[in-house]
Amino acid sequence: MLGVTACGGGSNNERGHLAATKFGDLTHPVERGSPIDAIRAQCGSGALTEAGDVVHRRPYLQEVTTTSATIGWVTVDPAGERAILTTPDGSPLGEVLAVVEEYPQRLANEKQVWARITGLQPDTVYCYALGNGVAPLSEPTGFRTAPSATSTLPVRFIAFGDSGNGSLEQHELQEQMFTVPYDLMVHLGDLAYRSGTIGQFEDYVFAVYAELFRNLPFFPASGNHEYETAQGGVFRDVFALPPGEGNERWYSYDWGRVHFAVLDTEQDYATQAAWLDRDLELSTAPWSIVYFHRPPYSSGSQHGSDLPLREVLAPVLEKHRVQLVLAGHDHHYERTVPVNGTVYVVSGGGGRGTRPVGQSDFTAFSEQVIHFVQVEVGVEELVLHAIDGTGVEFDSLVVPRT
Repeated sequence: MLGVTACGGGSNNERGHLAATKFGDLTHPVERGSPIDAIRAQCGSGALTEAGDVVHRRPYLQEVTTTSATIGWVTVDPAGERAILTTPDGSPLGEVLAVVEEYPQRLANEKQVWARITGLQPDTVYCYALGNGVAPLSEPTGFRTAPSATSTLPVRFIAFGDSGNGSLEQHELQEQMFTVPYDLMVHLGDLAYRSGTIGQFEDYVFAVYAELFRNLPFFPASGNHEYETAQGGVFRDVFALPPGEGNERWYSYDWGRVHFAVLDTEQDYATQAAWLDRDLELSTAPWSIVYFHRPPYSSGSQHGSDLPLREVLAPVLEKHRVQLVLAGHDHHYERTVPVNGTVYVVSGGGGRGTRPVGQSDFTAFSEQVIHFVQVEVGVEELVLHAIDGTGVEFDSLVVPRT
């Protein structure tokens, strides 16, 4: 497998720098506001009912498109469980019976269930609750479908990587994720340390981000630590990712005017570069964002640039004029100057400690800090904001569409 080597994730005592110690471009301050308050004001919080004690993993949104959405949860009593759909004013829209899947990685009495909802309208709020045909399992809450390709509304998302070990820094950063607006969440790999077991996914992913997951779709890339259990099988079991030839390892999706392509840097690079070339060729979106785990450009002390990945991927990115590439793996923040028209950002400070980062000839700004990035894609420009674990914006970036 080209360019893939084993790597460590740091000790369990590895601590993160919660606050930035230096600052980059602060000329484009981020907008502040909750990502979920407006939806919950229309639909509710989704709290579990007394009968809902059978739900062992709270509902979470997957594969949200302009016309469909998938809701997943885990139950110990999957007898007729379903998603009950209504409009914000309470008008009933129907019920979707959940499909039960039995995965070997689950506890013996727990079942993964999926409710696939279709026939929806773009950029529309829908309310849903869980039930079992006899009693409600949750109060209603809601989600918004993706905007159409012709929408001129801004597309907002957050991205972060290397998060999941239950650290104080992970939880403090998660609190800051409630302070900026966005429509979807992107993860850059290494969600569940140390080895991507089902218990680590429950403790360090679903338990941490449950309040966000029930209202906002989540589109992750897998990292090297996910592959330490069942070759990433748990990752693919717990998420319902867009289908395609990558079999949930690599995939793409559209959100409004943005085309997202997700790679798996634990799999063959050349195969995925060829797939990405075809995928981007078919896209008509004015914006293209590609993300994955291992960074082609990095000044990190632990790993640095993945040169084999850069060699096969950069020509495809340049050919299709991809505006932004996001990666993790190195536990720091770094943005490059435009490299043949593409800006590369390392955002590996999601909570699993930080490591020193230097400067390279491609570096525009770098910092060793716990953080996430919020990105707003407009019609003619993209603005990225880097926000540390105390909620302070310490860097920003503006990318023109062409």
